[in-house]
Amino acid sequence: MQSLEKFLNDKKTIAVVCNQWGDTGKGKFVDFFAEWADIIARGTGGANAGHTIKIKDKTYIFHLIPSGIIYDSEKKINIMGNGVALDPRVVLEELELLDKSGLSYNNLKIAYNSKLVLPQHLVLDRIKEAGTGKGGKIGTTGRGIGPVYTDYYARTGLMTNDMLNKDIFASKLKKNLKDKVSLLSKEDPTVIKEIMQHPHLENGIFYHPKEIFNKEAIIEKYMQYGQKLKEMISDTDGFIDLRRGKDKILLEGAQGHLLSIDYGSYPYVTSSDCSVRGLAKGVGLKEKDIDMTLGIVKAFYMTRVGGGPFPTEIGGEESERWCASNTKRDEEFEYPDADINSPWGLEQGIAIRKIGEEYGATTGRPRRTGWLDLPLLRYAAQTNGPDIILTKIDVLNDCSTIKICTSYNYDGPDYNIGNKTLSKGAKLLVAFPNSEILKYCKPDYEKFPGWNSDISRIKKYDKLPSNLTGIIDFIEDSAKVNAKIISVGPEREQTILRSKKR
Repeated sequence: MQSLEKFLNDKKTIAVVCNQWGDTGKGKFVDFFAEWADIIARGTGGANAGHTIKIKDKTYIFHLIPSGIIYDSEKKINIMGNGVALDPRVVLEELELLDKSGLSYNNLKIAYNSKLVLPQHLVLDRIKEAGTGKGGKIGTTGRGIGPVYTDYYARTGLMTNDMLNKDIFASKLKKNLKDKVSLLSKEDPTVIKEIMQHPHLENGIFYHPKEIFNKEAIIEKYMQYGQKLKEMISDTDGFIDLRRGKDKILLEGAQGHLLSIDYGSYPYVTSSDCSVRGLAKGVGLKEKDIDMTLGIVKAFYMTRVGGGPFPTEIGGEESERWCASNTKRDEEFEYPDADINSPWGLEQGIAIRKIGEEYGATTGRPRRTGWLDLPLLRYAAQTNGPDIILTKIDVLNDCSTIKICTSYNYDGPDYNIGNKTLSKGAKLLVAFPNSEILKYCKPDYEKFPGWNSDISRIKKYDKLPSNLTGIIDFIEDSAKVNAKIISVGPEREQTILRSKKR
């Protein structure tokens, strides 16, 4: 704790975000900094986020409740802020898991104005991802996140506090359902009925054979949810505003910067702003209130879930197709001895994925795997700042050659950006997040020899292999970032703090 206090140097509010497409290890580091923090607050996303924390022989996965809940939670306040898309069923499910683990949640607070996920949101999301709705699939988790934020900006959404006021809830629900029923009436009723039998939709209780949604059942169930969560619902923005500058506040990001609705590779993004700016807003703070932002970067590879361009994907389109149609079980069966040094991209990507356990915490699907992309890192650092955390380095312990993407060669048709034209053969050092550009970007690689040793027990930076620190130095110099923390394993203790400043 003393070294952590020295590292944070009297800072009061810090933020942990992801500089990639998510799944970089935010859960571990929210848990790590929770030892220091008085308040842990989450401000974006919903149950589409899966944060995994490993402590000794136990693994905890949370989709909504802040990861700090398992760290001395009797004394630390955990907050789900106004920017969260809140599915009350998921929250109650996670509270039940905490009960079974003997963990307290007495100091959990839920923003009264967080965005309420309703059954119609899940149905609309899953209709689209089933390929029957308009607009096509983009690879969402089917948790209703896009539809709930759409309703919010269309001014037809419900807030968490509405569950505590039955008449208001019923009136708003009726208005909200009107256009949803009209839209869904054009879809195959058997598909809708099947979707609504899912446990995420309370096993069919919300289904009505004629009206699609049983309004009375929704009202009754959400009133029950509200009563169970009533003591936790409050004005969290006001609470944090009173405590900023006094208590130590840790802000927990969700998903990744490259999935941000504002900064990501649109349209293959989530529906909230995953940057530090969106995180601050989602808990009621200003960006200037944050003393340090730490952007997590998986090293020296990265992953992506679902569709969208991925310039450094190992195995390219073959990998994308494989991940879209196969499961972890399929990989175990087809490639039980996948070689991390295989010259075949698909197999090498599978090997990295298996070692890194790169399977969705929310969906269980394989994550597409590629090499670290510095143009994308430079882009993310423009918003999230230069301070980064390098995670999962130990995954590549046995990799003989490490490849780092240093720039792109644009290989597509002329693309007009304002009064300039991007033409074939252009070199890009900083990524342009538009999918119509990224899909034509071919990576330039710098190759480095691996370190071929187990680093998981190393406690000090100067004890790491020189081949490894050489790659870190290259990344810092090339991307103008500061690797403030090095993670050499999933446990809290497998963390190296650095005081080096750029």
